[in-house]
Amino acid sequence: MISMLKGEVIQATTGSVTVMVSGVGYHVHVPAGLDQSTPVGEELTLYTMLLFRQDSLTLYGFSDPRQREIFSLLLEVSGIGPKTAMTILSSIEPRRFLEEVVSENSAYLMGLPGIGKKSAQRIVLELKERISRQLKIMPRVKTGDFGEDAVAALMTLGYSEAQARKAVGSVAADSVEELVRRSLRELI
Repeated sequence: MISMLKGEVIQATTGSVTVMVSGVGYHVHVPAGLDQSTPVGEELTLYTMLLFRQDSLTLYGFSDPRQREIFSLLLEVSGIGPKTAMTILSSIEPRRFLEEVVSENSAYLMGLPGIGKKSAQRIVLELKERISRQLKIMPRVKTGDFGEDAVAALMTLGYSEAQARKAVGSVAADSVEELVRRSLRELI
């Protein structure tokens, strides 16, 4: 399987890019916005998924692994194919999508392009349990605007995102510096 591509964008069209990697051009379907955010000639890293269908091999690319993971989850929902999954990914913030599924917010899901009431109910029914396990591994940081800064600081110190989020989520502080200090105490 092709898990990641890193190379020069040689062509960008609506919904896809062609990336040149070691002399080979890969045509990759991407969420809307990503196809136009990287100009031709720039280097691009895509986290990819290769889908085998009855009559084709299709490569889908994403700007981060979490988008790829959500794409994979959506494909497991009956009635949702790659086109609908890409449309959904083009209009969501990944973390919020996961939280809305776990909280069974069908109204939010029905507001997504291509998702009606039945599809929203299927997404909740088929994905809620799996996503809630993942969210427990990656707890949300609830310490104000500087929580994400503290997570980033801990990650630059060599901790994984999961470790950093868990530590930051378990302490409270009034500044980034204090939050990082207290989080480090939790990690050590």
